[in-house]
Amino acid sequence: MMKIVKRLTALLLIMVLLLPGFTLAEDDVEVEEVVEEEAVLSENEDSENEAVTEKDGWHFNAKGFLVGENPGDEYLLEDEEKGVWQYASKDLSVKVTRYREQTKKKKKQEYCVAEIWASPESPLGAIQSDPKESLKLKGVAYPGTEQRYVQDLIDKHPSVLAVSDDMYGLRIIPVGKGKTKYDYHGVVIRNGQVIATKTRNSQKKRSWPNLDTMAVYQDGSMKTFDCDAQTAEEYLEQGAVHVFAFGPWLLSGGEVHPNLEKINNYSEPRVALGMVEPYHYILIVTAGRPTSKYQGYKLTWLAEKMKEYGCTEALNLDGGDTVALAFNNKVILHGNMEAKKLRNLGSMIAFGLK
Repeated sequence: MMKIVKRLTALLLIMVLLLPGFTLAEDDVEVEEVVEEEAVLSENEDSENEAVTEKDGWHFNAKGFLVGENPGDEYLLEDEEKGVWQYASKDLSVKVTRYREQTKKKKKQEYCVAEIWASPESPLGAIQSDPKESLKLKGVAYPGTEQRYVQDLIDKHPSVLAVSDDMYGLRIIPVGKGKTKYDYHGVVIRNGQVIATKTRNSQKKRSWPNLDTMAVYQDGSMKTFDCDAQTAEEYLEQGAVHVFAFGPWLLSGGEVHPNLEKINNYSEPRVALGMVEPYHYILIVTAGRPTSKYQGYKLTWLAEKMKEYGCTEALNLDGGDTVALAFNNKVILHGNMEAKKLRNLGSMIAFGLK
């Protein structure tokens, strides 16, 4: 109310000043002060109107960042029983919520949704195993090709939130008896380094994965593409820091992929990463298959869920037993919740890398 009164007062005084023959003399200074105050109010309007919530002495703005006076620099909540995990600092906000459902056949379903507000000071990052001389692609030892225990990988690269990615390392250097190198690796970039470039032809029937991509740019934005829409060099020229290759893309320009029903659309563990706006991301991780205790989810469900959360761009990443989600360096959900061991990983997506 006070702001409105001050603004009306300033406006009336200005109108009076414009009347023919009217002068103020001694009151000129007062008018200037009112107008100057109005400018300051306008400049600070956004910050003043931003909602701030308080919890146990901690103060959060609308994005979940810490603001004002707080008991410390980092807020941390881990409630396994209620299925809520939360982190906040002045430049990173992460909230993970677990959901448990039942199908019509009373089969269990479980998934986690993470809402992430990153920033230029704390952007999306990549975890990779160290390059190993015995594992090379065209004579070059790339990071991320050696498969490590998940806990070892996240212990070596501590972060607030980490999740399995496109598993590019196993397409470059497959492991196990009788296996040979994949013909296609997809366009893969991490931290500005081109790791792989050979991808599929989008005009032909494509095997699984179809190697569609998601680029993460320097300004915090994301964009999905068909597998061969751009070369690695073109991604870099446009400012891409990371490019993930797995697919299919789920959302592009706010539209759901039109052919998901025909692409591996059965229930299984899933990972999807999407963007609402630059630096505002949604991550959905699901567990289970129809043959296990947990049912799992279809690609069509995943795409619609990402859209429901406001995403305009979203990519399906490697699923199945690859799926692993860690908060504060502890795994809280993985593809096969009944398994005693997790599949080894060579790389992960991370927020809040220490």
